[in-house]
Amino acid sequence: MNKLFQILKSKWARLVLALFAIPGVVAYSLFEMDRNGFFNVDQLRIIVVETPEAPQYLKPWMKSLDSKLEIYRGRSLWKIDLNEVSRQIMSETWIEDVQLSRRFPSDLNIAVRPKEVHSLLMTKAGPIRPVVNSGEMLEPVDLRESPDLPLMSGEVFEKNESLRKKAIAALKEIPEQGSFSRKSISEIRFDSRDGFWMTLVKSGIKVKIGEEKVGLKSERVSQVIDYIRVHDLQARVIDANLSKKVLVRLRKDP
Repeated sequence: MNKLFQILKSKWARLVLALFAIPGVVAYSLFEMDRNGFFNVDQLRIIVVETPEAPQYLKPWMKSLDSKLEIYRGRSLWKIDLNEVSRQIMSETWIEDVQLSRRFPSDLNIAVRPKEVHSLLMTKAGPIRPVVNSGEMLEPVDLRESPDLPLMSGEVFEKNESLRKKAIAALKEIPEQGSFSRKSISEIRFDSRDGFWMTLVKSGIKVKIGEEKVGLKSERVSQVIDYIRVHDLQARVIDANLSKKVLVRLRKDP
C-alpha cells in the first residue's frame, strides 16, 4: 500500500510540476520571440467597410491615414495600445467608426467606416467639399474624383452649417428612384423667400420645392415630369412650393 501511495504521490507531483512548468515555458518562449521582433507589426491593413470598393475621393485620405499610422509599424503587436490607435484614427474628420484587430504574428487590421456623403459644396474659393449628414464639410476633394451627388451652390451654404444640414434632410425625403429623384438632381440652391430650388441633370428644369413636405411635393413633381415627357413639353420651372398644386412654366412663358 505504501509503495502504491508513493507511486501515486510521485505521479501527482510530476503532473503538478508539468502544469506549472508548461505555461512557464510557453510564456518564456513568447517573451523571447517578442524580444527578437517576431511579433513586430509588419502589415497595417486599412479596409473600408460597407462599400464594395473605396470611392476615389477617399484614396488620398486613406493614404494620409496610412502615413500617420506608420509610427506603429515595427512595434510589438502585444504592446500596441489599441485605444490609442483608435483615438488617433477617429480624429480624422471623414471617419465615422473604426474597428481594430490583431492578427498574429504581425498584422494589425483596421476597418474604418467613412461618414456618408450626401452632397457636395462648391466653395467661394473654388474647392469642392463633401457634405455629410450633420452638415459638416469634409476636406476638399478633386472634382475629377468627387462622388456623383447634388451640388450645393451659393455662399449661403458655405456660411451656414445648419442650412446644409437642412438641405441634406430635404434631399433624404426625395426618393432614390423615379423621374424626380436624388440621382436626377444636379444642383441645390436656397433663398429666404422660396426655400430650396433643385436643378435637374438632363433637362435643366428648375424645381422650386421649398422647405416643408418635400416628400409629398416630390411625388407631385415626378407626375408632372412624366406628363411633360409624354407630351413633349419644354418646361423651364416647376413650382411645387404650393399647397395643393404644381405650377409649370414653359420655356416660351415670360
